[in-house]
Order: sequence, then C-alpha cells, then structure tokens
Amino acid sequence: MEKAVNVGDNDAALDNTPSQFLLLRGLESSVSEELFAKGVAKLNQPNAASAQADQTPAKKGAKVASTTGDAKLGAKEGTLRRVLLVRDRQTNDSWRYGFAEYASIEDAQAALIRYNSFERFTIASKQVLVSYIHAGVFVPVLNPTPGAERFSFSPAGNSSMRLAYWDEDAYVAELPINMSTSKPSDPRSADGSGTKTGKDPEKGKKRKAQTEPDAAGTKKPAASHLQFWSNRHAELHGIGQKATKDTDTNSDTSSTRPPPSFADPEKHCCYLCMRQFPTAAEVNRHERLSDLHRQNLQDEAKVARANYKLAKHNLKQQTAPTGPQYRDRAKERRKIYGVVNKKGEQVGGNNAGKSSKASSDDESQPPVQSKGASLLSKMGYTAGQGLGASGEGMKAPISQDVYVAGVGLGAEGGKLGDAVAEAERNTKGEYSAFLDRTREGARERYSRLG
Repeated sequence: MEKAVNVGDNDAALDNTPSQFLLLRGLESSVSEELFAKGVAKLNQPNAASAQADQTPAKKGAKVASTTGDAKLGAKEGTLRRVLLVRDRQTNDSWRYGFAEYASIEDAQAALIRYNSFERFTIASKQVLVSYIHAGVFVPVLNPTPGAERFSFSPAGNSSMRLAYWDEDAYVAELPINMSTSKPSDPRSADGSGTKTGKDPEKGKKRKAQTEPDAAGTKKPAASHLQFWSNRHAELHGIGQKATKDTDTNSDTSSTRPPPSFADPEKHCCYLCMRQFPTAAEVNRHERLSDLHRQNLQDEAKVARANYKLAKHNLKQQTAPTGPQYRDRAKERRKIYGVVNKKGEQVGGNNAGKSSKASSDDESQPPVQSKGASLLSKMGYTAGQGLGASGEGMKAPISQDVYVAGVGLGAEGGKLGDAVAEAERNTKGEYSAFLDRTREGARERYSRLG
C-alpha cells in the first residue's frame, strides 16, 4: 500500500492549544529557509515606516484581496528564534510546510492574531495557512549518532537534548534567527531629537531591565510540548528524579495531609464533638464543614478524650474525608426495610419484626408471590397499602382477564374470566385428560361442520 503524502495537516493542533511553534502550510516547493524566514517576519509588528506605507489608501475601484494586516498587532521584533523547513531525507526536497519558533507562547499568540487580521496571508505570492502544532510533532532522540545529527536539533536552553521530526522520511532544516534574548533597538535613539531627553534615560533603564537576561542565569519556561518531552527524557534516563521525588513527597505529606476522623460509623456520632447524626453522610459532612469540629481539633484534651472513646469501642482512628462521599442509599433501605428471600419472606431490617407480626396477625394479607411484589417490597412497599408516597393510590392489583380467541373485547360472552384461574382449571389433571378434552373438542367442531 502506497504511503499517503504528508502535507503537514497531521501536525496541526486540533484543540487549538497555544504553543511556541507555529505551523505554516501551503508553501511553494522552491521556497528556501531564508525566503521562509522573510515571509514569517511579516507576522511581526511592523515599524513606523512600513506601517505608514501599509496604511496608504489603495486606488479607487480596486478589488484585490488585502494582504496587509493590522499594524497594531503582531509579535515583537526579535522574538522569532528560528524557522524549521521540512525536507525529504533522501532527495532534500521541500515538503512545502515548516515551523516557526518564538521566544514565548505569548509571542506566538500575537503572531497568530496578526495572521488572522490578514484577508490573505502569502509567502512568495502563495497563500499560506498558519496554526499551532500539537505535542507529538517533535520526539526525543534517545541514542543520537554522529551521522544523524543533521536530522535533529536541540531545543532552546537545553543543548544536551536532541529532537527530531516524527516522520522518519523527513527532517527539519534549521535556520536560526535570534536564539539569544537581546533588547530591541529603540527607534528614537537614532533620531537625535531632544524633545524628551530628560525621560529617555529612565525609560531606557526600565526597558533594559525587562529585556536583558537575568544575571543569575534564570531560563524562560520551555514550550508545553518541549517541556513534556524533556520530562519524559529525564524519566527514561533517571535524570534528577530522586531529588524531586523526595521534595515532592515531603511537601505533599506536610501540606496536604488530611485531618484524622473521630467518627463512629455504626452509631453515626462524632466523639470529638460528642454529637450524633441520623446518617453516616451527615457525620462526614460535619467533619468536613463544621467550624466547631475544626476548633475542637486544636483542643488536646478533647482529642485525647475522643481517642479514648475510639479505643473503648475498638475503633481505629481513620482519616477524615476531604471531598463529597458516596452515599449507598440502597444499603440504607435494606437496613431499614430488609430484603425479601426466595420464599417471599421479608428478612432483616428494623421494620422486619413489625411486618412479620402484622402478617401473622392479619390472615387476610396475601403472601408475596410475584417478582413485581418482591421488587416493591425491597423499595419499602408493604402489602395491603396503596401506591404512592402517602399511600393514596390503588391497592388491588390489575386484573388479568382471558378472552375467547378471535372475539373482540366488547363482544358479549367473550370474557372467560380471570387468567390465573382459567390457567389452573385447564392444567388440572394429567396430560392424558388434557389430550382427551382436546380430541373431544375437535370432534364437536367436526360434527358441526357436517
């Protein structure tokens, strides 16, 4: 089966998650890295001269689609780090798409906003599509070889790691633009105008403090997908895992340790506050939200008394729930009303004894015979009561009538009676008696025909 041609559509982020890398698709095959970088530079904020030239009015009646974006939008000058043009490993031909890396995600977002302001964005007179990339475009090279170095590149700020394009038939040709963070040039410094000479030194100092790299050598955070692969690379090779693991465990145990629980799950009470609740869910809610419980946790005497109560009732100190707990309502119903066994008898529950005595005293109460009655009893229904929350519904079951075959429901004499009684009447006796009745009925029908 012939492999499908890769045009870069698989590299676009479907969920439009921002990234430091932008994907540009639809290039001409003759576009080089230098021409590609020149086209990507149109996503930067234009200077004053180019912005004024772009805003000149066009001729009256012109119907050409505008290729000029908003001069107020775009990435800052000097934030484009490098461009990566995808080429074939065998023929070195361009695959007609590439990537542009910016200094930060905010700069890439600003460049994409400027692209959206264009009616038609072109590179070398050909319309180009721009979007973010997903996290699996570049994969780490675990065992780099000297011959494969030209097919990989290093992420900014981590020269010891090598990344490669996910498609093994292609590689990315790198063209660095501005790999070091340098302060942008002030266009007013070359003017020589002395209109605001008193404020220029202070503004220059502020701009210098914002743009120059930190003297301590702090690094900017890497892109989300590059940071993902850097962490995965460190995990596979065991780099810097023990120290981070120890610090994480110490911080987690010290800051996120939940408070102990002093609740009795059987009696539904809190021994620390000496309060009792109707259900276990109310006890859990009390331990999570009660201000009184938080105050009593700081009292050593009450905590010691609660621990003594727990030890007296052979209960271990548990951890208080930190979030909403699941409430087993079916278990609560079974505890109150019990369950019905295969014989139709109600077993267990606080009301089981009362219901059994009432059933023995009241001989007219029908026994549980059907599956539906068993299900109703599990949900708290007592035989002889009406349906509904207050028992105002019907009490008698729906009658099951049987009719003569082929006769309408309203015909006189078509109703034979109760279906259960008719079935019992027809099934009494042995099979031979049923067979004799069937033959006798056939003879009667035959005699009527003659």
